[in-house]
Amino acid sequence: MARTFKVRSAERDSQTDSERLGLISAAVEAAVASIRKERDALRARVDAARDQAAFATGTDYDEYLTRDPKDASRIKEYEQQMATGEKRTQELERQLDGLGAIQEIFSRYFAGKVQ
Repeated sequence: MARTFKVRSAERDSQTDSERLGLISAAVEAAVASIRKERDALRARVDAARDQAAFATGTDYDEYLTRDPKDASRIKEYEQQMATGEKRTQELERQLDGLGAIQEIFSRYFAGKVQ
């Protein structure tokens, strides 16, 4: 004897959809939070390197003429750190923009479907 075809209840389908979409939403939110945390910490380090470079550079208009080679080397290192940090910060901003677009599309298509 053949069994009759049955589907799940609408409530169960709704719960399954909500759980599935909730996982996606949570993953995107976690990625955004992680990127923001990295970006903020990196900005603090870049700012510290900028401050250290400014201190090592000095305030006299002709100080570069008599600068100790150690200080010149240190300034160059700070400049390299700042450039690398700025490049990474730009990449993190690009990622945040992309994830923001994903969140916008997600909310447009699945508004009210995620608990």
